[in-house]
Amino acid sequence: MEWFAAALNGVFLCLIGVRALNFWQLNNYAFDGAAKLRDTFVAEILYGAVNAVVCYFIYLVSSARGFCYGGYFYILFCALGAVWFYFANRKKKARTPLKITKRCARFLTAYLILSAAASISLCAAGRELNWDGVRLDFALIPIAYLLSPAIFVASAWVVYPVEQAVARIYIEGCKKELDAKTDLVKIGVTGSYGKTGVKNILAAMLAERYKVYATPHSYNTPMGICISVKNMPADAQFFIAEMGAKRRGEISLLCDIVKPVCAVITGIAAQHLATFGSLQNIMDTKAELSDFVAGVGGKSYFNTDNDYCKLMYRECKGEKYRTGVGGECFARSVEVSGEGSRFTLCFKNGEEVKCSTRLLGAHNVSNITLAAAVAYGYGITPEEIAAATAKLKPTPHRLELVDNSAGITIIDDGYNSNEEGARAALRTLAAFGGRKIVACQGLVEMGERAGKANFALGREIAHVADIAVLIGPYADDMRQGALSAGMNSDDVYVKKNLDEAQDLFSVIMRKGDVLLIENDLPDGY
Repeated sequence: MEWFAAALNGVFLCLIGVRALNFWQLNNYAFDGAAKLRDTFVAEILYGAVNAVVCYFIYLVSSARGFCYGGYFYILFCALGAVWFYFANRKKKARTPLKITKRCARFLTAYLILSAAASISLCAAGRELNWDGVRLDFALIPIAYLLSPAIFVASAWVVYPVEQAVARIYIEGCKKELDAKTDLVKIGVTGSYGKTGVKNILAAMLAERYKVYATPHSYNTPMGICISVKNMPADAQFFIAEMGAKRRGEISLLCDIVKPVCAVITGIAAQHLATFGSLQNIMDTKAELSDFVAGVGGKSYFNTDNDYCKLMYRECKGEKYRTGVGGECFARSVEVSGEGSRFTLCFKNGEEVKCSTRLLGAHNVSNITLAAAVAYGYGITPEEIAAATAKLKPTPHRLELVDNSAGITIIDDGYNSNEEGARAALRTLAAFGGRKIVACQGLVEMGERAGKANFALGREIAHVADIAVLIGPYADDMRQGALSAGMNSDDVYVKKNLDEAQDLFSVIMRKGDVLLIENDLPDGY
C-alpha cells in the first residue's frame, strides 16, 4: 500500500506542477526573471506543509488504533488536494495557457519520473525508520511536496542535454536551408523596441516589387526563426528576420543561423536590464548584428532619432546609413492625429514624396523613415514607398485601435514593455480628445532600476491621463510618481491584476472616453 501511495504521489506532484510549467514556458524555459514561477513554487511548498501535517495526523490516528489502512486515507487526501490545487489555478484563467509541445511533454515525463522516485525513496526511508516502535511508512512522503521546486529544476537539467541536441538538429537544418538559397537577400532587424513594427513596414515596402517573407508575429529566437524558415515560400527573394535577445551573445547566435547581409537597428532603450545588466551591454549585444554584417561586406541602417543608435552608428566599421535629420531619409511637415499621420518623406538625393498612414504616433513616422531608407536602398521608388505606407495596418497590440460599440476609443498597446515605447504611447494618447484613461502594468525586467523607472512612468502618466488604473507589482511605484506630479489621488486606482481592472472599467468608463492599455503583461509576471 505504501509503495502505491508513493508512486501515485508522483502523479499528484506532476499535476500541481502544471501551473509552474506554464509560467516557465512563458519565460522561454528560463528561470531568471520568472516572478510568478517563484510564487507558484512557494504555493507548492505551503501545500506540502499542509499535506505533511494531515499525513502526520493520519499516521498518529491509524498507529494509535492499530488501523492498517491509513495509507488509503492519505491517498484520498492527496488526490482531492492535488485536483483542488490544479482546478483552483485553472480558475485564474491564464491568458496564455500551457501549450503541450514535444519539449513540454519531455519535461513532464522527466518530472513525473523524478517525482515518483522522490516519493518512493521517502517511503523507503519511512519503512526503515520508526517512532516508539512503529514504522513511519508513508509519513515521510509529503516531504516530496516541500522538495517540488528542487525536483522541478532537476527535471529541467535532466532534459537539458536532450533539448540542446534537438535545438542543434533544427538549427543545422535551418542553416543548410538558408545557405542553399544563394539568391535570397537576408535582412536582420533588432533593437530594444520597434523590431516587429519596422519588420512589418519594411516587408510591405519591399513587397511592392519583390517576393518577401518575414518571420511572423514576434518569432525572434533561434527556434522561432527555424520554424519561420520551415514555412518560407520557395520563391521568396527577401527574408526579413526579427532578432531578439535578453543576454549578450544571443544576437550573434541568430546571425550565425541567418547570415544577414543587411542590418537594421531600430532603437536602444533600458529593456531587459535584469538580464543585460547595463545599457552598454544592450548596445553591445545589438551591435553584434551590425558587426556581423560589416564582416560579410553588407550594409547597416541606424535610426539616429535615438541617441544610443547615434553612438552605434559612429562606432560601426562597415558600410552604414542613418535616418533622421541629415540622414539618408527623414520626415518633415509631420502632422499627427488620432487617425494616423501625414508627412513628407525626404531622401538625401533631394527626392521627396507625400505620405499618409493609419499607424498611430510620431514614433511610427520614425519607423517608416527607417524602413523606407532600407527599401530605397534595394530599389523601391519613393512612389512605391508612399503606396505601401498608405496601406499599412497596425501590428496587433501595438497602438492598435480596437473597435467597440460603446462609443469608447480603445488603444491597445499591450505588447509594449519599455520606457521609450511607453512615452510614445502617452504622446499618442495626448493627440486624442475626450477623457483619457491609462491602464498600465508598469515596466518589468528593469533590475535595480525598476522602482525609479516605474515612478518616472507614473509621473509621465499624470501629465497626460485624467484617470490612471495601475496594475500589478509596480502599481505603488507608479502611483507615487503620479501623485508627485500633481494627479488627484481620487483619479488613481491600484488593482492587483487585469481582471480587477476590467471590472473597474465597466464602472468608471463612459461614452467618449479614450482608454490606453499599456503593457498588458503575460501571466508570468
